[in-house]
Amino acid sequence: MRGKRILVVEDDPDLGELLLHVLRSAGYSVDLARTVSQAERRLSEHGYELVVTDWRLPDGDGMTLADKAVRKGSRTALLTGYVLQMPGEKTRRYEVGMKPMLPSELIAAVERCIEVAGAN
Repeated sequence: MRGKRILVVEDDPDLGELLLHVLRSAGYSVDLARTVSQAERRLSEHGYELVVTDWRLPDGDGMTLADKAVRKGSRTALLTGYVLQMPGEKTRRYEVGMKPMLPSELIAAVERCIEVAGAN
């Protein structure tokens, strides 16, 4: 499973770098975007096994971005500090993680998403 390409979308610079480091240390190929528009550019240029996105981004909604990623063939996961504010009917489509999370929890969520993708 290692070596799979992941796009992380996180507007907090420190958290984005931490997520990048954790996933790269686990053997994944990872790109980082800080906005929806940067992420959309990356999605148009590359194929990703998984897109891990913050829900609230400065220029849009991570769920909308996740929907676009799914249409391009990617699995998706949402990270947020606002889980209880997320619309429940939409969150059932995604792996959802609560920030902050332990690195081991992030890796476990990523592996679940990629394992599901590999089973299809």
